[in-house]
Amino acid sequence: MLLCAFWVLFHFLGFYTVSGASCDCSSVVIPVHVDVLVPKDPTDEFAGLKSNASSLRRVDDTYDIFGVFCRPDVVSPGASVVQLLVHGFTYTNQYWSPPVEEFPELLLRSFLYPTVAAAVSQVAFHLKTASIVSGVPPFKKVIGIGHSAGSGLLNFNAIVDGPQSIFDGLILTGSLSVPPDTLPPPSTLTPAQDDTPLRWGTLDPGYVTTSNRSMFYPADTTAFSPRMIEFDDFTKDVGTVSIFEQTAITSLTAQYTGPVVKIVGSEDQLFCTTGRCVNVTALTASERVGWPAARSFEVVVEQGNGHDMNLDFKAQGPFNTFVSFVNQFSGL
Repeated sequence: MLLCAFWVLFHFLGFYTVSGASCDCSSVVIPVHVDVLVPKDPTDEFAGLKSNASSLRRVDDTYDIFGVFCRPDVVSPGASVVQLLVHGFTYTNQYWSPPVEEFPELLLRSFLYPTVAAAVSQVAFHLKTASIVSGVPPFKKVIGIGHSAGSGLLNFNAIVDGPQSIFDGLILTGSLSVPPDTLPPPSTLTPAQDDTPLRWGTLDPGYVTTSNRSMFYPADTTAFSPRMIEFDDFTKDVGTVSIFEQTAITSLTAQYTGPVVKIVGSEDQLFCTTGRCVNVTALTASERVGWPAARSFEVVVEQGNGHDMNLDFKAQGPFNTFVSFVNQFSGL
């Protein structure tokens, strides 16, 4: 299978060969209706999940969600599974397919976690109930694949929807359950207007980005291309302080009943410091606590990869792992 690469990136799953295969990609816009309760306090670290009615407000609106839909040039008859790829904080859909020769937008910037997670859920619902492009029927299964904060959004969706989740499987990369006080400090963020005035000078200070992207890569600078850092800095986007504050929701329990896998790089400077990812058995046991109803649960530690597993020299390892679990979750 070719892992071609919405935020969102859609990848149509079929039976086809890696060698010499290619993808046909097109931009799409999907209108989705979101009706959710969000916290009045944008710094609510649990995104309203522990709030009472008086501290919540209703968001009832329709948004146009931008994405890229990709499918292989050769697809077997009856292929009916799609991957919904969701990128991380301050990234764009380009995370999933960086145009750098070394390697074989959803712009919901001002929203809160409940709004974004509901939008992603509605996109998945659309994929199962409507044709995304001419000639492609609705899909029978949608596998959610997230990276970092994108994994957090899929996690939030699983907490809220539980057994009724639209997703048939979840692959959560670059994300582990951690206490809020062990997350990267806000000092790692820079107001976007200060970081790149020509591009973001008119934005409110609540919009932030990261000036130093090295924390997303292995500490060993020979593990990735220096040009990838340049590409990363050139294509980076913004996030909001509220979204950053709400990443702690991943410490809550999800009653999701589908299969789940978490994939992290052994050299992830955000989650695998102090030897945390060395004992995979112990790590799996601690992470499994948050997914008591999952049909299956596994943690995979990819050796040598950093937080941005797609962007270093060993990216092929995680890609192969993604493909294996997509096939497994799809019943292929």
